[in-house]
Amino acid sequence: MNRTFFLSLCLFLIVGVAIEASGQQVASNDKGQVGNTKTDAVRTQDAEIEELKQELRREIEMRKRQEILLEALAKKVESLEGFAAKMSSPASPAVTTTAISAAPANTVPVTDGAVAKTDKPAAAPSKSQAAAASPVESGFGKIKFNGLLQGFYGAGDQGLNDTFRVRRAELKFSGDLIPKVRWTVMFDLAKALSLNTTTTNIGGATAVSSVSVNQSGRILQEAFITLSHFKRANISVGQFKIPLSQEGPQSSAALDTVERALFLSDRARGGAFGDVRDQGIMAFGPLNKSVDYSIGIFNGVGESQNDLDQNERKALVGRLVFRPSFIKGLQIGGSGAYGNGGKTSNPRRDRLGAELVYERDKLRIKSEFMGGVDGDVHRRGYYAHAGYRFLPKLETIFRFDTFDPDIRRETSAANVTERDYIVGINYYFKGNNFKFQLNYLRKTFADNISPARNILLANLQTSW
Repeated sequence: MNRTFFLSLCLFLIVGVAIEASGQQVASNDKGQVGNTKTDAVRTQDAEIEELKQELRREIEMRKRQEILLEALAKKVESLEGFAAKMSSPASPAVTTTAISAAPANTVPVTDGAVAKTDKPAAAPSKSQAAAASPVESGFGKIKFNGLLQGFYGAGDQGLNDTFRVRRAELKFSGDLIPKVRWTVMFDLAKALSLNTTTTNIGGATAVSSVSVNQSGRILQEAFITLSHFKRANISVGQFKIPLSQEGPQSSAALDTVERALFLSDRARGGAFGDVRDQGIMAFGPLNKSVDYSIGIFNGVGESQNDLDQNERKALVGRLVFRPSFIKGLQIGGSGAYGNGGKTSNPRRDRLGAELVYERDKLRIKSEFMGGVDGDVHRRGYYAHAGYRFLPKLETIFRFDTFDPDIRRETSAANVTERDYIVGINYYFKGNNFKFQLNYLRKTFADNISPARNILLANLQTSW
């Protein structure tokens, strides 16, 4: 009996321990399930919050775009209302009609749209008056303003005085009249007005018989209209540079040296081969991706800036430029002119030239040759130029430049061959918009007809 009781007690204890262990395991599992449930709930709540944040951001961005659109629409409505008010005002045509009728026959009146104050109401214009005197608005289209200022210093030996000078003070205005129709007007205020006078003897007294403005003193540089209606051809009509040589038509703000090549700049000895402006009509544009052309008919090949033609003959001037796709940075071109100088005293002026430019990385090489005939005088000039940027803003340049104003004669300073050896630096503070140039020239003449000279030239410029 005691044995049976002892076995029963042991069995009871074993069953109790098993039940207790099973209860602990169940409790542990229940706790784990509760923890997992809580974690999943937190994750779901975080995802909902992030989704709400993204939706809020989208709403804010949409509201900003709507506000910008509404502001633009409001400005457009305000502009249209102002224009409608001008057009519907009965006083504006009357004021314009009065201005036109009071102006001389050879003037073009311009009104800014302002209405003069009067005690009496303005009378309504007739239909014929309104048709003949539509108002001209000074704010028509957008105007672009460009300029070039160059402060110059030069010094040398052999009687050359050192001097400061405002080399150029160019002001350029341009704008679009309507789509594909553009106008351009440019002045150089640094040009000094100089007059050519002719005198005659009348009764023992000297009297001025005629007065004309010297070409070098005409400040109106360019005035032309350009039509861009065709894919392969732009048409310019007015006064502008003739398309002759590479460095001639180039902007003065982008020159590699302080002055252009001798065959372009030595005007006193006939070296005006390309840097000249004339009046005429010109077509220009791309023939394809590699070839550009320019061709025009002008009053003459020489300078006839803001002047009338002196004879019935005209000049044909053209230029062709080829940029091969297989050699990056290479440009080869040619230009020529056939015609007259615009003056009866020098009826024939023919030009023919070739050009080469190569630019790659920090290196720039270019060369030009130009020959010409002025009446019975044959002229010739060429140069070779190299530039290298040792630093991003610092360029060193070397140039050999020569010009022979009369290849058949070497008898005086007027016709002797001139040679320039140039070394210099260009420092680009901000490209061509703000740069400094310093050139040293060793100028020599054939047969020592004139003494050699040492010249220092400096240029500080800003352009916009």
